[in-house]
Amino acid sequence: MREIFNFTVIILCILYFLSMFLNPQLIIQSTTKSAIIWWEKVLPSLFPYFLIINVLIESKLINYLSNIFFLPSKKIFKLSPNGFLAMIIGMLTGYPVGSKMVCNLYSQKLISKNEAVRLLYFVNNSGPLFIIGTVGINLLGSRKYGYILFFTHIFASLIIALCSTRFVQSEILSVSELYKPLNFDIGNVLSKSVKDSIESILIIGGFITLFFNLNSILEYFKIYHLICNLLRYTGVDASLIKGLLYGFFEITNGCLQININPLPIWQKLIASELIISWGGLSVHFQTISFLTAVGLQSSHYIIGKLIHCVLSALLTIIILMTLLL
Repeated sequence: MREIFNFTVIILCILYFLSMFLNPQLIIQSTTKSAIIWWEKVLPSLFPYFLIINVLIESKLINYLSNIFFLPSKKIFKLSPNGFLAMIIGMLTGYPVGSKMVCNLYSQKLISKNEAVRLLYFVNNSGPLFIIGTVGINLLGSRKYGYILFFTHIFASLIIALCSTRFVQSEILSVSELYKPLNFDIGNVLSKSVKDSIESILIIGGFITLFFNLNSILEYFKIYHLICNLLRYTGVDASLIKGLLYGFFEITNGCLQININPLPIWQKLIASELIISWGGLSVHFQTISFLTAVGLQSSHYIIGKLIHCVLSALLTIIILMTLLL
């Protein structure tokens, strides 16, 4: 399996290198587009979250804030209050805030390794602003469809969280450990928080640019066209296949490709849910870079995303069948 992956990476690198000579304008346009998206969409939406999370964790203020959720976290989800807070933030913000918060909590020893591993199965989710606003209202033209996508996305994540209580038990800190006296240097806390937030945002920007370029390169060399032709005998619409291929690499491009084509609404909803819950390789490489930095394996995270996208798609089908009936 590793040999296949390495071979694929080598082929993509060769295509990348060739495209810079054969059509440098393509790479320039793709890079410019990704940089604009990063500057206008990603930086304003993610940097404040990263900064406040870092401040809360570095100062240990999170121990006091998270105890609001002590009972539901312990009784229902078998999580520590810090882990439960990471779960909530991951559901209400967007990729890759949830996984980044887990890495920060683990590196500061505010959650155990077992709990960090368990959280990786369900903590990294797309945010309501993207699902309801971008996909539902802007692409599908309906707030109702946006709420359907968001509900199934979050409900699938909650199911995984509840089911995981049967397999992995988190180590719950005692009340005395949670209420340690606060003693921090605000200047040092702010300096470290800003530095870590900027580094994270730059890493995200780099991966966004990389996968925007890869999508353009695969389009330029007709790779997507070739795959669509090979799969046309399955009876699946070529535009649907192309949208899913785009979404495999990058979530925004995938959802855009799915919803600008004249497909039946039920196909658009199911395909959009698959792409949203999968997240795209761009998000996964961002997350893996954070996991590697703190010594956590990425396999649990990838397995969790595969389960999540299948489960959320099934829930979408059930909801659509219920509405049709």
